[in-house]
Formats: sequence, C-alpha cells, structure tokens
Amino acid sequence: MKRRILALLLAFTMVFSAGCSATVAMDENGKVTVDGVPVEDLAKDFGINIGEQDETEETGEAEEAESADEENLPAEGGSPWIDSDLKSNIKEDMELSPKDDFHLYLNHDWLLNTEIKEGKRSISSFTEVEDNTDKKALALLNDDSLTSHDAQLVQSLYRAILDWDARDKAGLDPIKDTVKDIQDISSLDEMSDFICDEDRSMFVPTFIWWYNTPSNDDSSEYIMALGTGGLTLGDSAEYKNRTEYGDRAYKAGLTLTKALLTRLDYSEAEAEEVFDDVISFETKIAEKAFTSADQMSPDYIEKTNNVYEPEELSKLTEAFPLTRIMESFKYGDAKRYLVYDPEAIKRLDELYTEENLESIKNCLLVYYLDWVASDLDSEAYDAYIEAKNIRNGSTGREKDEKVAFDIVRSSLPAPMDRLYLEKYDATKKKQQITKICEDVIAVYREMLEGEVWMSDETKEKAIEKLDNITINAVYPEKWIDYSDLDLTGLSLYDCYVQISKFNMELDRSHTNGKVDHELWDFDILEANAYYNPQDNSINLILGLLDEPFYYEGISDEALLGGVGSVIGHEISHAFDTNGAQFDKDGNFVNWWTEEDYKAFKDRADKLVKYYDGITVWDGENARGNNIQTEAIADMAGIKAMLKIAEGKKDFNYEDFFTAYATVWRRLNTRAYEYQNLTQNAHPLHYLRTNVTLQQFDEFHETYDIKEGDNMYLAPEDRILVW
Repeated sequence: MKRRILALLLAFTMVFSAGCSATVAMDENGKVTVDGVPVEDLAKDFGINIGEQDETEETGEAEEAESADEENLPAEGGSPWIDSDLKSNIKEDMELSPKDDFHLYLNHDWLLNTEIKEGKRSISSFTEVEDNTDKKALALLNDDSLTSHDAQLVQSLYRAILDWDARDKAGLDPIKDTVKDIQDISSLDEMSDFICDEDRSMFVPTFIWWYNTPSNDDSSEYIMALGTGGLTLGDSAEYKNRTEYGDRAYKAGLTLTKALLTRLDYSEAEAEEVFDDVISFETKIAEKAFTSADQMSPDYIEKTNNVYEPEELSKLTEAFPLTRIMESFKYGDAKRYLVYDPEAIKRLDELYTEENLESIKNCLLVYYLDWVASDLDSEAYDAYIEAKNIRNGSTGREKDEKVAFDIVRSSLPAPMDRLYLEKYDATKKKQQITKICEDVIAVYREMLEGEVWMSDETKEKAIEKLDNITINAVYPEKWIDYSDLDLTGLSLYDCYVQISKFNMELDRSHTNGKVDHELWDFDILEANAYYNPQDNSINLILGLLDEPFYYEGISDEALLGGVGSVIGHEISHAFDTNGAQFDKDGNFVNWWTEEDYKAFKDRADKLVKYYDGITVWDGENARGNNIQTEAIADMAGIKAMLKIAEGKKDFNYEDFFTAYATVWRRLNTRAYEYQNLTQNAHPLHYLRTNVTLQQFDEFHETYDIKEGDNMYLAPEDRILVW
C-alpha cells in the first residue's frame, strides 16, 4: 500500500525502519516499508541524508572486510534456475539457452559487464532510467538563472546539504543540547514531558508515529493513524531467531552507535552496553509486534484496521502518554484513530516504567543518533556510510550531488517536480500514457468478462471497479502550495526544522477533513509506478518513462513489453490478494461472493505453493506468501499484453519477450538480495521474468519449449490467478 510522501517528511519527528517496481507500505509496527523492507533501512537513501564527499573514497578496513564476507556467503545451488541477480553467479563461458533459463539467456552480457556503482546495493533498468532523470534535474539545481519560488526552495536546501565547510565547523554542536536533554531525564514524568514537547523532541524518534491518512472504511475522509515505531533489527522475527538480515542490522547499528557515542565522551564498552540495552528492550516489544511476513500477508489489512474513538484511545495506555502526545502536538480533536498495532502499544505501555527509565533513555538516544548521523559533519557521515555498507553489502559512496538531489526530491517533492516540468515539458507524454492506460483497461474488461471461475455477481462488481479506476499519468494538475515556506540563507539543520514544521502544519490541517485525491502523494521523478487501493488509481509517473520502458519511436513489441507490462501490472493490483479487498471507491469492503473469494484464494494458494518450491540457493527458498500479490500482478499484466498482441498484425513475440526480460534485469549485492528474498513483497527479478513467462503458451511456442526443458511448465501446473 502506497505510503504518503507527506508521512515520510513528517518522519523527521518519528521512527521509521526502493517498485512496481516498488510498493510502499506501512507495517503492523508503524514501520514504513518499501518492497517490504523497513524504511529505517532505506530512509537515509530517500530522506534527510547528505551526500558523500568523494564518490571514489573508500570507508576503510571494516568495509573491505565486509566485502570479503560478501563473497563468501552462499549463493549457489538454485533450482530450477541459478539466482542471476547475483554477479558471483554470472560466468563468461556459461551455456545459454532460452529453453533453460530465459532471464539469463537474454541478460547474460549485461549482467556480466555491468557493475554496481559505488555506494549502491543494486543496479537495474529502473536505476538506469533514474540516472537519466537525475542528470537533467541536477542541472536545474545548479542553474543560478532560475528565480522562481520553487527554484529558491530546492536550491537553498541543495546548497545547505553540500556546504561541508559549515557542517564540519558545526561538528556535533547541532545535537548536543538534545543529547544532554535526554541524558538529564531523571524520572518517568520528565520523560513524558520531553516526549510531549514538540520543540525539545524534534527529530527524536519517540516510540510511536502518527499522521492523517485516508480511512480504510471511507477513503474520502481522513483518519488519525498511529502505531509503534520501527525496530532496530527491522523485522520483529529477528529478535527471536536472528538471521543474516538481523546480524547485518545489528552490526550496522552497533558500528554507528559506537562511532557517535565515543565522540560524546562514552567509552567503546559503554557505547556497546547502551546499544545492547536497546536491543534487549526492543526484544520485549517485538514479542507483540507483527513480523514482516505478517505484514505481507493478505489478512494484514484486516488485522490493522482497528478504529478507536477518543475515549477508547485514552484507555489503551495507562503509563505511556499517548493521548497527551496527541493533545500536545495539536491532534487532540481527532474524532477517530486508526491504531495499527494495539497489542504492541499495550506492551510499550507495560514497559514504560521507572525501572526501565535508563533503557528508555538509551532507546531515544540511539534512535536520535541513528536518525541525524548523516546530517552532521564529515566524521559522522563517514560512520553512517560504514554502517550503511555493512547493512547493504555495498562499498564506497555516491557523489555528494546525487545524494543531495535525492534528499531535495523527497523533502520538497512538489517544488522539485514543478521546476523539472518547467524545463522539460511532458504534456505530450501525458496524453500518450493516458491513452495507453485506457487501452489496457479496455483489454482488462475483456479478461474479466471471460473469467469462467467467477460468478456473474462478482464479475459485475469487478468490472465496475475496473471502470472506475483513476488514471494518474505523468504529472498532476493540482499541487500542494509551498508559498509560505522560505529556506533562503538557512543552515541545513534550520532547513529541516522549517520543512518539518511546514509538513506538520499541513498534516494537522487534514485532521477530520476530506481527502483531495487530485493532490498526488508521491514524487513524480521517481522511476516507479503504483496502484493505490485507497483511491483505486494507477499512477504511471514521469520518472519511469524513459528507455527501455518508453521512448519516442518505440515499437509495439517494446511498448507492450516495457511500459505496457508495467501498466498491466498496476491495474492487476486492483484484483490481487490485497487490492481485491477494496471496492471501486477505495473502501475496505468485501464485494465478493463467498464461493468466488474461496476460488480466488485457492488459485492464489497454488501460486504460493509453486513459489515455495523454488530454491534460490542452498538452504533458501522463495517465499510464496510474501510475494503473492506482486506475482499475481506480474502474470495478469503479461496476460493483458498478450491479448493486445493478438490484434496486431505481424507481431514479433520474440521482441516482446526480449523487452520484458530487459525491464527486469538487475544486479544486487548478496546482502540486498537476501533482504529482498526475506523482506520484500516482490519476487526476485530473475523470477519475475522466468516464472511469469512460463505461464503462457505464446512463450513456449516462440522458443519451441517442450517437456524436459527447464523453462517448460505443463498447462495443468500453471499458476495464473487471472
């Protein structure tokens, strides 16, 4: 489910843990996730992080050792295909055949000759498109001739991020008062006073988050959502059975904590003790928190749709000042609250005692340092990069300018997007993409009408939902007004203060209000696309619309295999195991007959079982339950494209399948691949090619695939849901 950019910006005051290609969601702990990965693992790539000083600079012996560890981790033994998202599995003299491993056959040369860039954990068709957009946008950030208010905003923040002289001169001074404030807390009452003080606790994650979101039950109205903050190890399951993912998160967190606390007069032993105390405290909360696997399950929406009246909320906690926080931050007049994880909040309340005061202080201290590390001086940033590389299995660092642009984009999305559109007109592209979306929707109508396993009653509701899908193509017609925000001449810290206050006031204005769906809630320069179940919209945005997805002069085959398959995928989300729970207006309403929904679930369960049987490497299989919604959408999207192809004269199916495989080419670090395998709602990319295509007769016929070939899948064993 798409997470609001506004909420990400508001996260400056909260705790939070990269499409279709990425799905942004909120989990049971109040964590925001991208592709099922906690935002606390990603936020520094998208939020308030500052750029590296030199793209070629290394981060020292610890990073080199981590790189060596990466090479020694198991990644062999895949069945029926090797994991070709990993560079270590790609050899020059491999025997290649479309009958054996289509993804590898089509992408071998690219996989062999492409390297993941410094400071990155992945490279793909999506990141290559993103690079093209970045180059054009960066020119705007350095153009002194631009004088609009949008230009002033984005350039002011960009320059503040890159002002290393000012940041190094400030050192740790920007955080010392807050650190001392936390350290000096001597009672639970003083802790509550601190948490409830908007100025004192600014940028300090204080166990819970809150923001206004469209109601699941009436998507036209805002409801106050709240939940517990993200956990240091990301997934609550890691506190019971630690895996490679948790080990990396632990090592990264400890590395960063020690680096900063030792600069604040703690010994290394004391810093490690503080960090381990945080893990110990979180372990008790994790017992009541949903796991990442829970979050990716279709019943997650129902489990988290817990609506509380104000009086009920006041009874949810006794010690932890939940209702006082709402009042102190001017949300006390909210008429209803959507509490994602009441059991975890109750556990937090049980732990909020004088006996646990030091542990609570340690949590706030570690959370705060983790959040601000990348925004301080060079030494703090070096420590942040080292921790990031440990977590991601990456090496080196990106250019300052690239990271600074990413921060500007996520912090000031509308001003940056509008400035880009002033320079690079996309009117024609908007018309073209809208027409393609309309054509694909028409094809979906035929598909739904032809489904033999669905009753006429449910089919009528499905078609009604399809006919009411909103097409958000390329850019919005309506924007958030930033005219009251001024960043001229401010330091980096002061820029963040003003942006945070602006967004907090914007969110407060939504309390008990009506949702304006004409205002898009994401950055259109991202190389991505979305389906939003809460307004029944597909969102095909500007940042994705470059080669190989879409470009001038594109052939029918490349169009359908590229942006066409993405559009089909997004429409399919309206009818996957998550989207199917929302009606035509984006409300959480059951529109299925009991028999039809059982048949639907049986078909999805067959898909889950098939994916569970795929071995990625020795000891690790795909997680069918985690990825079912995205896998359903992949297959339905290709089915729609093949239906369109039927009506095209001399259609070249080989070119079409080539275009599709090209879209999903990708290389990940070993650490990031494991993270995607265990924490991600999408199939691994090589499976998005191979498993998806082997469902279709046209693919088997094009490459003469027969029983006994590795890509063969018998018709009775195929797992199409739609």
